[in-house]
Amino acid sequence: MKMFKKTALVARLALLTVVLTSLLTAQVAAQTSNGSGQVRALLSQQSVNPASPQTQASQLRADQELESVQLGVLEAELHFGIKGINAIATVQGQSDGSGNTRSDIWLNELVAAWGQGAWQLSAGKKIVEWDVGYGFRPNDVVQQEKRRSLITVSAIGRPLLMAEYFDATLAASLVWVNPATSSSRNASGLLEKGEEQALAGRAYYRVGTVDLHGFARYGVDSGASAGAAVAWVASDALELHASSRYLRHSESLSMAAQTPLLVRGSAWHTELQNNLTQTLVGLSWSNEDQHNLILEAWWDGSAASPQQWRDWSTRNQNLLAAVPKLVGLAPALAGSLMGQNQLLSSSANLHRQNMFARWSWQSGAWQPAVDVLWTPADNGVVSSASLAWQGDQLRVDAGVRWYGGASDSVLASLPVRKLAYLSMTWAF
Repeated sequence: MKMFKKTALVARLALLTVVLTSLLTAQVAAQTSNGSGQVRALLSQQSVNPASPQTQASQLRADQELESVQLGVLEAELHFGIKGINAIATVQGQSDGSGNTRSDIWLNELVAAWGQGAWQLSAGKKIVEWDVGYGFRPNDVVQQEKRRSLITVSAIGRPLLMAEYFDATLAASLVWVNPATSSSRNASGLLEKGEEQALAGRAYYRVGTVDLHGFARYGVDSGASAGAAVAWVASDALELHASSRYLRHSESLSMAAQTPLLVRGSAWHTELQNNLTQTLVGLSWSNEDQHNLILEAWWDGSAASPQQWRDWSTRNQNLLAAVPKLVGLAPALAGSLMGQNQLLSSSANLHRQNMFARWSWQSGAWQPAVDVLWTPADNGVVSSASLAWQGDQLRVDAGVRWYGGASDSVLASLPVRKLAYLSMTWAF
């Protein structure tokens, strides 16, 4: 039965993507000769964590369904350009193990650029990625993308107006981000990352083998922040990097100590934190045999504190302990347990202290890799293993990611325990 579902899933997605890709390819060919792209098929399977509040809540309320554990994605990504206008568009179809399907199309980038000497002006939706870290980028203040994704995909750019200056050793950028957009907030009441109007600037200067960066940002709602980064190529094998950012304000979620187990609406409220820092230090080492090692450590002052997570865990236990005593209120208790998950997505990192290591080896067309993220505050661990094969046009990726560590750690309490994936990408 499972095999039949998988076959039907692949067939539906294949048909959908072929149709959509054909339409877009024809459109590109009609408009420009400077086009390229890729088609990707992705299958993933996730194992639910029985210890998570979400899983336990689903056992108390029949209408609290868990997310599908199986997902198939087929997508086509097209790049094209004509007369200073560049665009990246994505068409995607998804289907889960229950037969539910959805399709979507979006523009990753659509930007017009004008150059005159050392100056360049850009307007439109553009991907702007700054900073020097691998696992965390405090100064990626325009794109603000998620890091350590399983599959490398094109980011979705921001609407902006941008002026840049370049010469042999100096570069400077000034960006007006979301010039026609009002700030938006997510379901928890927090500002959506990068979805506010802001001014951002970066200055870059090279001194020998050292790259120096300076950053500044002012958001309409988030206020001012400033940062700096450095990357030093110490030898043919070793590169050292560091990045730091000071934030005048940052929003987080908070809960009063005496909050009852059952409340109307959300038990969380937004709280403004002042004078925060985010700092990363790291190195990248590689040798002649194509082994590469990345080591990084970072501090994120905007993440929840160890005491907040201890309170979070205690409240989970109290909610579960109340179920046998308040049988008639089990659905409401389940709703409160589900609400506990809001804290999981309140910042880019779960914990303030993070340690990261990644090893990879390029051997011909093959690249195995292993990485580990450790949160010292509660000994939580995320570990991944992957294998990639790169041909002339075809690339195949497969891997597994585990969430765990100490039984009382936050990472061991996430809704997903394990995620496995297989991806095939054909470039044209």
